[in-house]
Amino acid sequence: MTNSSSPSVSVVILGHNSGPSLQGCLSSVLRSGYPNFEVILVDNGSTDDSIDLIRKEFGDRPELKVIDSKINLGASGGRNVGATFARGKYLAFLDSDTQVDTNWLAAAVATLETTSTIGALQCKLMLMPDLNKLDYLGDFLSQFGFLVQRTPMGMRDSDISRKSARVFAAKSAGMVIKRQLFETVGRFDEDFFIYMEETDLCWRIWLSGYEILYEPRSIVYHLVPSPSKLLARDTKFLAKYHGTKNYVTTILKDAGGVSLVKIIPLHIFCWIGIGLWHFGRGRLREGVWIFRGLIYNLLNFKAIWGKRLTTQHVVRRVEDTTIMPHIMVRISPMYLYRKLTEPGSGWRV
Repeated sequence: MTNSSSPSVSVVILGHNSGPSLQGCLSSVLRSGYPNFEVILVDNGSTDDSIDLIRKEFGDRPELKVIDSKINLGASGGRNVGATFARGKYLAFLDSDTQVDTNWLAAAVATLETTSTIGALQCKLMLMPDLNKLDYLGDFLSQFGFLVQRTPMGMRDSDISRKSARVFAAKSAGMVIKRQLFETVGRFDEDFFIYMEETDLCWRIWLSGYEILYEPRSIVYHLVPSPSKLLARDTKFLAKYHGTKNYVTTILKDAGGVSLVKIIPLHIFCWIGIGLWHFGRGRLREGVWIFRGLIYNLLNFKAIWGKRLTTQHVVRRVEDTTIMPHIMVRISPMYLYRKLTEPGSGWRV
């Protein structure tokens, strides 16, 4: 769907064995009430028939382009492939298990067009199938280096979720960014196979002098994973190993000198405690994955430090003394313990 009077948007959707959810996602996106967008679907090495079904159902849509990566490039690599084929002024990233409100793109573009300091937007992520419950409204950074969600997942829609606000980080399940800025700050880091790739990108956006905004009028619905999927061995591995690995890497790359000295010792100490906590409860395999994530950063420290030099000397335009008051919140250590022990927290999977 095109209209030259409206800024162009490239909607990038990443699919991997997505099944019927991908069909629902594409159907809703193609019904978007915005006059100038294309859809780039990147199949990230699927082994099911989801892409064949998509080509059969949507193959005649001129605004849809399907890219077959042949292998699973991970979240960062797959999205970067999609961005390579994009022609839009803006990039809109969606997960394959989302569906969108008709006005989601129009609201996002209107905000980005009228607010020059905003580099990227977090859409209002609502849960499916209960559309009155919130999934995600953006994150802040804690003094321990861990993310703090603005509202817990599953909270009812409220005054907080109906007002725009600046946030530290967005989630690429529903995120819109200026394409030129995406390229300038270095795209997604492809060493982040999954987890924290958006946080790393958003931190670099802040360092470049732009801000991230939560936009409540841009609504995206996100499917809740089933309990069996959350408890699957592969899911646990991805969360424990890649979560630990990428959290530490992000701080090493993006924190300024003083911030790095303050945050990284506390952060690593917390991960060691989390790993020992797993060992103490007989969850040896998960504890090992966490320590493997820490060891990765030791083994690859030289390469990570090279990325840090690029981030700090090429990307950075604003000092931490200006940024931190806007992106950091102080939390109690008990918050971290509850995240670790309470069901549905994300760390306990």
